[in-house]
Amino acid sequence: MRLHGCATILMGSIMPVLAFGLMASPVTPDPAGTTDPRDKMNIWEGRWKEVVERKETPYGHAASVPSHITCAWTADRGYMVCEYLSEKVDAEEGSKPADHLAIFTYDDKSKAYKHLGISKDYKTLEEPNVIIEGNLWHYTYQIPNGKAGNFDLRDSYEFVTPEKRITRIELSADGGQHWTLLSESVGLKVH
Repeated sequence: MRLHGCATILMGSIMPVLAFGLMASPVTPDPAGTTDPRDKMNIWEGRWKEVVERKETPYGHAASVPSHITCAWTADRGYMVCEYLSEKVDAEEGSKPADHLAIFTYDDKSKAYKHLGISKDYKTLEEPNVIIEGNLWHYTYQIPNGKAGNFDLRDSYEFVTPEKRITRIELSADGGQHWTLLSESVGLKVH
């Protein structure tokens, strides 16, 4: 696979992930000790504006992509669904603005947070468990590298405040030994 094709897969994988990692407010403990673990996902809820700053790397070219993300609970509060929509065409994503879904949920049986990324333009991404450490959400997953192996991707979302989130997407081509920053953005909640 040519590098451009690889970059398209990478950016197609990254953009939806950005959508997912954008919204919430800190959870306050329930004095009775019965806090619902799903409450942590409240921080995603709302509408966010951001500019994704893609870096110049061997895997893609630098670009600024303004976008907005809208996250809301499903009717029965089983899933937090976030739609990411870029506000301009990103040449590495194709001929139309990117439109992706990110879905977060909590699995009571395994006591773990899960993430699923869906796009009209690329394969569905089911990442492993989401790790939440204080105000930092992160997970790693793999995508094909166009050869016989995979790239490791690491997505992190730091909620500096309930209204501000920093997103970083990194790639490793050597099994996690070294990481390359692919993109970074600051999301601000607008409502």
